[in-house]
Amino acid sequence: MPFKVGFLGPEGTYTHQALIQQFGNDRSQVEIVALKTIGDCFEALESKKVDYTVVPFENSTNGQVVYTYDLLRDWFLPESDAGSHVPKFSIVAEQFVAIHHNFITRASDIDSITTIYSHPQVWTQVSSFLQSLKLAPSVKQIDTSSTSKAAQLVNEDATNTTACISSEASSELYGLPIMYRSIEDNHNNTTRFLVLGSQPLPYRAPESAPAKAYITSVMFTLNHNDPGALCDVLNVFREYGVNLTSINSRPSHLKKWQYLFFVEILAQPDESKQVKSGLEKAEQLCLNFVELGTFERSWRYNSN
Repeated sequence: MPFKVGFLGPEGTYTHQALIQQFGNDRSQVEIVALKTIGDCFEALESKKVDYTVVPFENSTNGQVVYTYDLLRDWFLPESDAGSHVPKFSIVAEQFVAIHHNFITRASDIDSITTIYSHPQVWTQVSSFLQSLKLAPSVKQIDTSSTSKAAQLVNEDATNTTACISSEASSELYGLPIMYRSIEDNHNNTTRFLVLGSQPLPYRAPESAPAKAYITSVMFTLNHNDPGALCDVLNVFREYGVNLTSINSRPSHLKKWQYLFFVEILAQPDESKQVKSGLEKAEQLCLNFVELGTFERSWRYNSN
């Protein structure tokens, strides 16, 4: 019986591509469930409608996917606005997808286009290309829930006056021609996705290299009236030789102007004991301290 994997749909999105990279594309082994929102992905996992779920986490050009960060806060921080208990899942893997945007349309020429659809984050990633088109001021740029949804709207347009900025996969899904390929300003543009699950992965991702390092993701709050509180925690990590790869913050929703810090730690397999000791010491300095998961550093981190 195949296990179920939820993802931010519809099919043809970059999240769908991340799912395929992690679990393969054999429908006899994996049943995929397209969900409408990132929040739906969390809900489906908690209610056991799916065994795993894939959500976008950050982009190398635009930074945080803040909605995912906020959902991690609301689900894992019991005292936050939405949190009431510790969820039955954690981060179990990551995937990186190289983002190559394409200008997709059935229009015969640029001057025929009246509307362009895409996901809100995409516009800033293709701004130079859009400027080079010198579109008429009347051309509308309309946000959609996903790049694949943008392609769906173009497919449904009988006037052939619309275009979208989307993936090659979505153009193939709907049989739409690509007018311009790889129009992103930064050709190293990459999105990182998290795989959430209530149990370890049933198998490693296809074509995975041997695990060389692991990521531990934690979040914590501090007494914001205590000068140097964050510095004290960071000094503990330095004392134990813990290698921080990122630190981000979001409002905690516990008190006004109090922030929740998200930290990721990179460690080699033989460093697990010192990381554990460092985390235990750091926890003593925090008001709230939650481990979100430990998982393999994807080999694609260095390949995109």
